[in-house]
Amino acid sequence: MSNPFQFIPIRQLADKFPEGSWWAKFYQDFSDEQLAAYYEGDLTLPSLNLDWEEPFPQQKEVIIIFIDGNFTVDNLYNKETDGAIGLMVTGNLSAKNIAVGGQEIYVSGNLMIQEILCGSYNHGETIVKGDLSAAVLVQDDEYNLKVGGQKSIACIVNVWEGDGVFQELPVGIHEVLVDEVFLDMEEEDSSFSFVTLVTLIEEGSSPLKKIDESLTKKEAIHLYFTRNTINEENILKLTQSILIPNDKPSFDFQEDGVFFKVQQEHIDADGDQRDLSVYMKDNQHHYYIWVEKDHSVGLLRRTVDEGSEWEDITEESQEELSEISDCWTMLLTCVNMAELYLRKIEVQDVQDILQYPVIQALSLEEAENDGFWDGSKCYTFRQARTDEDGDYLHARIEIQTPDGAYYFYTLDNGTYVSRHYQPPNQYGMQDLSYLDLRRWEASEQYFARFKQFIAQKI
Repeated sequence: MSNPFQFIPIRQLADKFPEGSWWAKFYQDFSDEQLAAYYEGDLTLPSLNLDWEEPFPQQKEVIIIFIDGNFTVDNLYNKETDGAIGLMVTGNLSAKNIAVGGQEIYVSGNLMIQEILCGSYNHGETIVKGDLSAAVLVQDDEYNLKVGGQKSIACIVNVWEGDGVFQELPVGIHEVLVDEVFLDMEEEDSSFSFVTLVTLIEEGSSPLKKIDESLTKKEAIHLYFTRNTINEENILKLTQSILIPNDKPSFDFQEDGVFFKVQQEHIDADGDQRDLSVYMKDNQHHYYIWVEKDHSVGLLRRTVDEGSEWEDITEESQEELSEISDCWTMLLTCVNMAELYLRKIEVQDVQDILQYPVIQALSLEEAENDGFWDGSKCYTFRQARTDEDGDYLHARIEIQTPDGAYYFYTLDNGTYVSRHYQPPNQYGMQDLSYLDLRRWEASEQYFARFKQFIAQKI
């Protein structure tokens, strides 16, 4: 090496240990015979074994490796998780795979992993002051992972519970990791082997299966709208869609900054005749589309400026109508999604589930985590009631996912089960974007797995 390691007493690095690291607190507990392998500058290695019986590099008294710069390594690992050589990187750490336990891994910059990050047992932790990105995080509920910046992890699996999340979709650990990392594959309850995982990584084999396409549905689907023409037929179909409630002649929603309202022809509370119509508003214009008595369609537009007047654009060319066409196409796309997914979870089905005595005995207002645990997913329930402030609370089912997100299935109308989402580490329900296919698919798959679980539970 042009810039070799220096082997120095741990105490001599006292000024370099960052505040909050284990070494900053306990470096004084080590004698001068216990060494740090110190490297100044950026370092690239094919692999690094942090096990005690593999002293690096050829110094058996080394108990921490300190890289004062960026560190790039294909595979970083150790098998013994009761204690192992520590690692501190003052810059960024880039790796293909990391499988560690029994020491502190401290990264002052970003931690970037192409495939797997696996921390095992409770005798160690990984601290990342910057951002963390990885294809798969393998958790065991004991290993501690602290990230100061943003997390970008495509897949999380739990080795104890056997489930996880892949790009928001529910996934089983056997769908993610190769069979070799599980002991007794003939048995249904085959267990994950951390040592086998490390062995595969050490040998240069990938422990991952290809899961990108295996979790998404490939079945043919029927689209509610097949043409995006602005005509009476499509406006009528909008007013006959699942989004029209039983007790109102209209529905509205907002999507991607555009407000939509679809209205059936009716007499309002003041006795006035209301058109069969669609109203849309983006950041520049209001649009009004209605059906005439002769079944033709009229189009109006005005700017969002205060005091602006409506102009008739019915006779304008298709090119001049591009803005209203974009909003119209978005509306039909959203209703297509609603028709595709909202019909798959029926109101009666949820009502029946909530009537089971064992579920009626549960309440979101009682003890924390009250409900049913299914692996690392949790199902909780709320019966319809009026709270202490006099507000009516609709009945709902709540699913907590392995990554800490929540899906809510609420009986707030008689036509369909409303669905909402709460991201991990945030509070407050959000509407599911009709344009977010993966999240709708996830909400459906989680509910399907919930139904399988509850059928066995009841």
